[in-house]
Amino acid sequence: MIPFKESLKTNDIIGLVIPDMEYDELLIKAAGLLCENYDKILYISINKPYEKLAGKFKNNKINLNKFYFIDCITRTARDAEQKENCCFVSSPRALDEIQTSVLDILKKQRIDAVLIDSPSALTTYYEHADVLRFMHLLMTKLIVLDCKGIFPFQKESAGVLRRSVEMFVDDVVYLSGGSGSSNANYMNPGLMLDEMILCLRKISLNIQLILAGIKNNTGIFS
Repeated sequence: MIPFKESLKTNDIIGLVIPDMEYDELLIKAAGLLCENYDKILYISINKPYEKLAGKFKNNKINLNKFYFIDCITRTARDAEQKENCCFVSSPRALDEIQTSVLDILKKQRIDAVLIDSPSALTTYYEHADVLRFMHLLMTKLIVLDCKGIFPFQKESAGVLRRSVEMFVDDVVYLSGGSGSSNANYMNPGLMLDEMILCLRKISLNIQLILAGIKNNTGIFS
């Protein structure tokens, strides 16, 4: 978790890449790390019910009082009354409702960091472009509010959305399990290739923006 902790010090919007098999375990540890460093964290849960998350947090001795939850899944199975620290939206399919709930909480409360679990889960219900638009809106809002944003993805199964979102984040941190801290900064060849591809995508995007500016006679420095 060392790279994640260091990245939080200097970056506002962070992408986390976590192996599929270790995703739930490492994401709970990441939430615990946020709890140690920030006073109030908004946890947006797309496909995990609040009660299950609360149980995991308690088992891992994570202070629930530092978290406010948006639960997008419980009401698809049963009624649930709003709690002091949790807002229940009707469904993961209700993207407008999720967006309104997030913006409302950010407006009314002082939130230090936002974690969304997980962006790729939304692609089950929405087209890639709609999810990406929502992610970009959220990132922009967080930057304006000087709030940290953490966007975790499963390494193997996140697909195209992960690549798209990574182009907008300040840093991408690869998390992996294991007991030795000596491997904290190690990146295997596969991950190095991932970083190279991401870098090339960002360069390509910048070139497209430059060419678009030239075509419209606006230019970057005009």
